[in-house]
Amino acid sequence: MKKVIIFIFLVLICLVLQVTLVGGLQFKGGKPDFLLILIVLWTWNTDWREGLTLGFIVGILEDILFSPLLGLNTFSLCLVGFLTGEIKERVYEENIASVLLTVGLASILNGAAIFFWSSVFHLSVSFLKKFSSLVLVSSLYNCLLVFFIFLAREKLWKKRAY
Repeated sequence: MKKVIIFIFLVLICLVLQVTLVGGLQFKGGKPDFLLILIVLWTWNTDWREGLTLGFIVGILEDILFSPLLGLNTFSLCLVGFLTGEIKERVYEENIASVLLTVGLASILNGAAIFFWSSVFHLSVSFLKKFSSLVLVSSLYNCLLVFFIFLAREKLWKKRAY
């Protein structure tokens, strides 16, 4: 029960940050995705089942609040949660490079799935143009944020050890 309350609190914080801090701003075409980062980091600390479930919950919430098509974010974030859990089982977990690579790949996969389905349903103009300009830049921003989150976590854990 404690885990559920923590996750709900973190989702609310990420939603507030996503809407207020990043909201309408785009830096060089892309913007960080706090909810995607939350799913990847949460799944990295648990397993693929929780990643799939949490990807579904956050995805349906994003679809209801932000998306013109129900199921677009749900599909992509479920896929991200599942694949993050599978990657975590096959690589060394405590390495920051593997976490950054996973976040980068998850960002690219999420963006590719959303833009692909948007182009299928004629919600988007050009798949390749948007993919290259938005997804790759957003992936870099997500990796940069995760790097700082990882460093902050390491500093906090070292202080607790003393």
